[in-house]
Amino acid sequence: MVNIDNKLSLIEDMINMGDYFVINRPRQFGKTTTLNLLEKRLEHKYLIISISFEGIGDSIFCEEEIFSNKFLELMERSLEFQEEKEASRLKQLSVNIKNLDDVSEVITKFIKASNKEVVLIIDEVDKSSNNQLFLSFLGILRNKYLLRDKERDYTFLSVILAGVHDIKNLKLKLRDKDEKKLNSPWNIAVPFDVNMSFSELEIETMLVEYCAYNNLEMNITELAEKIFYYTSGYPFLVSKICQIIDEHIVGNNKQTWSLEYIDLAIKYILKSTSTLFDDLIKNIENDKDIYNLIDRIIISGDEIPFTL
Repeated sequence: MVNIDNKLSLIEDMINMGDYFVINRPRQFGKTTTLNLLEKRLEHKYLIISISFEGIGDSIFCEEEIFSNKFLELMERSLEFQEEKEASRLKQLSVNIKNLDDVSEVITKFIKASNKEVVLIIDEVDKSSNNQLFLSFLGILRNKYLLRDKERDYTFLSVILAGVHDIKNLKLKLRDKDEKKLNSPWNIAVPFDVNMSFSELEIETMLVEYCAYNNLEMNITELAEKIFYYTSGYPFLVSKICQIIDEHIVGNNKQTWSLEYIDLAIKYILKSTSTLFDDLIKNIENDKDIYNLIDRIIISGDEIPFTL
């Protein structure tokens, strides 16, 4: 694995400061892996509640009472394998929950009596990203955050939301399905400026570990530079190239890699299917403007200046 200790340190600094933030990156960019490593890194320092909205179904977002109870249940499940006593305490507090105000009260009581500061991580928030109920829940967390600064409430030290889209840019439903405006309930979030791509030096750490494990000598710097050239450090592609070289090009006969192996791996990737490429193709086909832009660049060879 690539050593991302420097990235974890930067994220840890944000948590230590009590920041609320969103990690929004494309699919297969290492968000979940980073969160898992972060949880292990901080579990002795903080009480980490890490949940995900992946695979929980749509029904919980239909009614406030269902969502409220399910959310507290997810929190309890997160705690029960690492902090059984804390999970039991949360369960005792989570009785007769009817609405988000009840959830807020449970959070206050739970954190007030906790021996550690509590950090909340929610992965795959896109599952409910355009849901009024979830946005109302974010509003509850925002209000508690503001009251905490006035020493009038207890709440999470830090909240991390992870997904493909930026929660700050969600459309909040106001009156009906045809009338919407941008109105973020998450404007308390600080910018997340940690570069999640792998640098050439970080790619080198993975190759160094691979060489040590297999007792090999390779021109690691040269290989890392070429992998970065092809991928710009996109975590999935970096790992995929190395996996293909190891499993399909080198195989059981471990040997020194050459630059040609990287070219062969690229051809292998382009001929195969993947969730990443399928998702990219879907987005291109569903957006006429993007389709035409890519057509101009790749087919027509147009040079289009880009500025932020």
